[in-house]
Amino acid sequence: MTTRQDNLTVTLHWLHAGQEQTTTVVCEDSPPAQLLPLLLAGCNLAANQPYQLREGAADGRALREAIALSAQGIRSGCHLWLSDKVVERRVRCLISLPDGGDILAPTRGIALTRSWLLQLLALSNPTAHAREITLLEQRNSAFAYVSKRPHCTIRPNMDGAWIVASERNDIATLLNGVRLAPGVPAPIADGDRLTLGDGGLGLRLGLV
Repeated sequence: MTTRQDNLTVTLHWLHAGQEQTTTVVCEDSPPAQLLPLLLAGCNLAANQPYQLREGAADGRALREAIALSAQGIRSGCHLWLSDKVVERRVRCLISLPDGGDILAPTRGIALTRSWLLQLLALSNPTAHAREITLLEQRNSAFAYVSKRPHCTIRPNMDGAWIVASERNDIATLLNGVRLAPGVPAPIADGDRLTLGDGGLGLRLGLV
């Protein structure tokens, strides 16, 4: 039989305007149904939205609403997510490389870098990868316009829709040919074209 604890210290995560927020909270070892109103108020989230607590990640195990946290295996030091139940539809973002394969972006999003994109191409199309390495040595590859540092991020927002954003102003990120303003997320639609750098690598984005 699990002994109920008086209080638990957990790390709470949630999304606000597409950005992950986090804080450490001390809460009673109570069922999520009792804790949610307090947590929502503390995070300035609308109490009339259908939120739920999940363990570990936004798409992690959903905690049962009427059972105390410790009875569900939650201990001090655990990470909990305040997730909108609407996100359960799990729309995913598909990234397609030219002359390469497709990959589903992780559910929490991904930062695009040159090294990761080249590794992906090496796995999906070794012939195309070898050609790009030769072009890179000749400084004639689209990958040359993609920095080794994170270029931009693709991630879901609180509503489950996908967005693309970049904090950089030294290298352009273009969505359907329009340069994105640094720090301003843009929504992604199925079939959008993402270009990393002026004249740089082009990716096709799909929603599945």
